[in-house]
Amino acid sequence: MERLTRTRNTSSFEFTPTVDMQSALAMEMLDAVSFDVGYDNLLTEILSSYFIGVYTLCRILHKPKISTNPSMNIQTDRPFVVVNYDSSTLSIPMLRAIELGCTVFVVDEDATQIFLDTYIQTHDETIFRRPEKYFLLTIQSTGTVATSHLQMIKHHPTLQEIANLLIAVSNGTSIELLTHHYVGCLPGSTDLLHLDTYQPENRTFLHGNDLFPNKLDDLMGKPMRVATFHLLPWAMMRQTDDGIVRYLNQSYTIDGLDGYILIQFCLWYNCTWELTVDQKNQYGVVFANRTGNGMIGALVERKVDFAIGAVGGWYQLYQYFSFSNPIMWIGVTCLTPRPKLIASWKIIFLMFTKPVWLVLGLTFILLALFEYFLPVQTVILRKKSLSRSFLNLFGAFLLLPSDLRQGRAPEIIFSVSLLIFTFLVGYVYIGKIHSVLAVPVFEPPISSIYDLAMSNKYWNAPHEAWMYALIGSENPYIQKILSKFRATPIEALESIANIGEQAMVLAVLNYGHYMVGTWFTAENIENYRLMSENVYFEYDTAYTSKTWPMMDKFNYIAGLIRDACLYQYVELVDVYRYMNYRVQVSIEHSRDKPHNVLKPFGVDSIEGGLLLLGFGYLTAAAALVYELVSRDLKRKKIARRVAAKWKMLAHKRKNHN
Repeated sequence: MERLTRTRNTSSFEFTPTVDMQSALAMEMLDAVSFDVGYDNLLTEILSSYFIGVYTLCRILHKPKISTNPSMNIQTDRPFVVVNYDSSTLSIPMLRAIELGCTVFVVDEDATQIFLDTYIQTHDETIFRRPEKYFLLTIQSTGTVATSHLQMIKHHPTLQEIANLLIAVSNGTSIELLTHHYVGCLPGSTDLLHLDTYQPENRTFLHGNDLFPNKLDDLMGKPMRVATFHLLPWAMMRQTDDGIVRYLNQSYTIDGLDGYILIQFCLWYNCTWELTVDQKNQYGVVFANRTGNGMIGALVERKVDFAIGAVGGWYQLYQYFSFSNPIMWIGVTCLTPRPKLIASWKIIFLMFTKPVWLVLGLTFILLALFEYFLPVQTVILRKKSLSRSFLNLFGAFLLLPSDLRQGRAPEIIFSVSLLIFTFLVGYVYIGKIHSVLAVPVFEPPISSIYDLAMSNKYWNAPHEAWMYALIGSENPYIQKILSKFRATPIEALESIANIGEQAMVLAVLNYGHYMVGTWFTAENIENYRLMSENVYFEYDTAYTSKTWPMMDKFNYIAGLIRDACLYQYVELVDVYRYMNYRVQVSIEHSRDKPHNVLKPFGVDSIEGGLLLLGFGYLTAAAALVYELVSRDLKRKKIARRVAAKWKMLAHKRKNHN
């Protein structure tokens, strides 16, 4: 192990006390009886040899009072934070110290118990994260007291979160330096090992061994706890006899993009995985009281150390976990309903936009009124009705022969202008509709975020985690599609896919394949078309607890796999092995345009005309019936009047006689 840890520029640290200031702070916190000069020299030697480049050192004490006669005098020029635990503050001073960047902890004997008790809770609440931490526990007692203290340390559960541990125990004449095994399985992983002996008289180490040996390169079968769930093509559990994953007391291996990393990690560092699966809740949720369900719920409750499975760097979860380096790119988009053929009768009205139709309608009405009210020379022409003017103009708009004015100059100018206008508009319409009707006409596709927002269609995903990356966006179109997002149970997704009326979420993998659920089949995938624009993209990451010491090792092995382009091979193999490849091909070609085959006119081609003709005939028939009924009622009314008058005349004649 290198004696220099990863460094940070200490010039950015606001408080950098001198050696004398640090000594004064330390001396105020320690009792002269607790520490002799041997411990001072030992700690000074260790800190100056192993931690030259650390950001901040942290001295942990537990004193009810600040001593006025301290004797500790640790010589170091590193930024030094002194934390004194007391019954009223507990982990608050420690929390502040960690936020200052503490990665090396020198813990006094009296503070060891409370430090280990609050270690996990304190780190869970911090913002500062660094997995590589070092711990120096000093035990000044001897005999049974020291033995009891060592047993407490050995059996403390927090020891499983600590890899770099050094315990200094006095034997009266020298100081024994111990560590714990860490690797392997319990209870052997907590066994204490003797590293070296420090001789205060001549300030030397008896054997000169490394006091912080590298324990992480060979974990000797140490079980690591991981949470994931069956997710194509990321994690697919497969039972095998020689697997390095234990699940339900059976041996498994894990295929998939993330499963490959897990397997390679343990093959590289000689460990095993204890798997936790919550298939029902999938990603799960985290509640405000730091409980949860699913994959991330198991991690926040520390049932596992590690969680992976196509998760991004979601801001909502950053306060709870540490995130690994980005593993691979993921694009999230949608499969939208495939554009349908437009009915022929609708095409008649789609040649012009609504504003154009409105302008043409107003123009038609104004021209008809203008022709009607335009003065004429003869009384005969003046007697034409208003309906005659509208019909005459309607024929002109349809390029039919019309009885246009041609007497005086104003009438001729009016007629010529009308002919030019109707000629231009009519032939533009005819040419456009003929060119459109020659090939099939489809609805416009949903290709972008704007199109999806304007379509007002719901888009479905099996879990709300698919929209975590969009929360907080100020884009109005993003906000609109968020209001249309639905976390649909997996059981209902296949029926929605079969109907093909709603959008379905989809992930584009780094090397061109698609993360698509089993609810898509070779039949219902033909109902969908892939959007051209991604809704968003993110990077696959892994989540760990803030104290898991193997984070840097995981980042290293994941980076090696990425740089070697092995994910491309794994993606190809697992997609071909576990997913419907016909669905993959259909999605890839879903944006292909259909062949422009000439379409012969059929009945559907004149459907619009037939509808208009039928509507006209029905209206005419209704008008005819109205006229006949009105005429019949009028005749009956006249007959009754004639009969009444005849009866009145007959009555008068009779009275006269």
